[in-house]
Amino acid sequence: MLVIGCGLATLDFVGQVARMPEIDGKTDLTAFSLQGGGPVATGLMTLSRFGVRTRFVGKVADDEIGRLIAADLRDAGIDLRHLVTGGPGISPLSFVAVDALGRRTIFHTPGVGARLAADEWPSAALEGAALLLIDGHQMAAQIAAAEQAHAAGVPVLLDAGSLREGMGELMALADIAVVSERFAAEVAPHGELEDSLIELAKMGPGRVVITLGAGGSVGLEGEKVVRQSAIEVATVDTTGAGDVYHGAFAYALLRRWSLERSMQLASAAAGLACRALGGRPGIPTLAEALAAADLEPDAA
Repeated sequence: MLVIGCGLATLDFVGQVARMPEIDGKTDLTAFSLQGGGPVATGLMTLSRFGVRTRFVGKVADDEIGRLIAADLRDAGIDLRHLVTGGPGISPLSFVAVDALGRRTIFHTPGVGARLAADEWPSAALEGAALLLIDGHQMAAQIAAAEQAHAAGVPVLLDAGSLREGMGELMALADIAVVSERFAAEVAPHGELEDSLIELAKMGPGRVVITLGAGGSVGLEGEKVVRQSAIEVATVDTTGAGDVYHGAFAYALLRRWSLERSMQLASAAAGLACRALGGRPGIPTLAEALAAADLEPDAA
C-alpha cells in the first residue's frame, strides 16, 4: 500500500531549556537537536517506520536547508520523485524552545520560494495511492490534490492544526479529518466536544477526531462518539506528537480498522513520540505502538 503526502516539510532547530528566559534575557540550552519536521512529513515518517510505502509531494527552496530536508526524508525511505526545488529563497524552518515540562514555544517561517502552486501538483503522484494525507500548508496544491483524489476514489485524510484560508474547502473534500483542539475551537466553538464534532462533520468528513494533547482524543463516526485517553509517558517534548498521531491513524485506515482501534493506536504512537527531544527521534516502531496500545501484534 502507498500513502501520498502533500504538505509541509521543515528543518527544526530544537533546544531544551530549564526555564524560558524573560524578554531581553538569555539562558543556556540543556539539549539541542537539528532534525526534520512538518505535519505531513512527520506523518509520512511515522508510516515509513511502520513499514508503509510513502511518497512526499512538496516544495523547498534551492538552499542548504532544503537539501537537508530532502536528505532526511530520503534517508527514511520516502519517495521524493515529486519534490519540487524552487529558486532562490529560504526553505521552511522552525525554532522550537522546549522547557523542562515539555511545553513548547515555536518560531516558524513557511519560507520564501517554497510555496507549491496548484499547477505544480503532479497528477501522476496519485498513481497507486491508497490514501492521501494533507495538512493545509500548501493550500492551492492540496485543494487540487484532494479534488483529484476525491474523483479517483482515493480517501483523503486531513490534518487540520489551525485555521487557514481554504480550510473549509479542504474539509469538504476530506473523508477523514483529525483536527487539533485549537482548530475545533476556531471553527466549531461549543461548550461540549460532541457538539463541535457534529458541526465539523457537517462540513464534509465521514469521520472526525479532535486531538486534546494530554487529554487524549475524541472522535465521531455517524452517531457514535469514541473517547480515547492518552497513554502515560515521561514527557520530554510534545513537538510533532500530533503529526505522529496522524501517521499512525493513517496506518489504521489502511488496515480498515474501526474508529476505536484507530484512535487507540494513534494515541499510543503520539504518546511514545513525546519521549525524546523534537518530533522525529521518539517515533515508535509499529511493534512498540501496538504494545503501548495493548493491541495484539496479529491485529496489524
